[in-house]
Amino acid sequence: MQTALENLQEAAPAISGHPACDQLVGLYSFPKSGNTWLRAIIIGILEIPQRRAVLASYVPDTHLGQPIGEMPWQHAGQTWCCYKSHNKTPLVQEGARSFRPDKIIYIYRHPLDVFLSYLNYLSGNVTGLSEKVCGFAFERVDDMTPQQMDHLFQRFTRHATFDPRPANPFGSLFESIDNFRHLQQAGNAVHILRYEDLIADFESSISSIYEFLNLPQRAEDPARVQRLSDDLTRCDGKFFWKRKTGTHRDYLDAAQIDVFCQTHAKHMTMLGYSR
Repeated sequence: MQTALENLQEAAPAISGHPACDQLVGLYSFPKSGNTWLRAIIIGILEIPQRRAVLASYVPDTHLGQPIGEMPWQHAGQTWCCYKSHNKTPLVQEGARSFRPDKIIYIYRHPLDVFLSYLNYLSGNVTGLSEKVCGFAFERVDDMTPQQMDHLFQRFTRHATFDPRPANPFGSLFESIDNFRHLQQAGNAVHILRYEDLIADFESSISSIYEFLNLPQRAEDPARVQRLSDDLTRCDGKFFWKRKTGTHRDYLDAAQIDVFCQTHAKHMTMLGYSR
């Protein structure tokens, strides 16, 4: 049986795109890597209304059961449909309908910042899923004991995920990144962003998205998109917990960071995170 990755590479024109739009754009990442920020950026680039209540309709989250293509958006002479997913390979099926995205934008982030952001997401501060996923409950990351933090750190270091089951659609962090890098290297329309580059040079990163989507860019667009996307993802200490780089250095000691970097040296160097 072919994988979704192979299906995307070999998809026939008959199942390309989406019947409701000219451009179907998938936004992908491993969980807690910046995908919600990326969604806000795309909303700004395509000049979709900035009301939070309608964002899920224009850029649905497939993991929440929100259907793709229900509210196409007209921009720059084309009809756009976008969606957000954490699947480790591109979606090629929704119900009985087969399709393939015309373009994919993938974002990744320092793995140890993903680790801490994921812990916050599981904590009572956001979802309260920590007992189910981690085996013990904690209200906030700052409430965890050093022993609890180290236990989960070792688990994440070993598996690069909190859920190592083969059936996990997210896969591991490095598996997810590798899959989309391979798609890009095979010549598919995949654009890969790094969270830290968006923080360090938002204008250049945004310009690369405009170019990838073949959209005209005005001089004022980067600042406008940054202002609007920042407003939609403003740091709130909860879901938008820290919204910065290097959070792992506030919670992990140098020895732990070295262990992770040495264990995953090949990937860390490839991704620009060599110790």
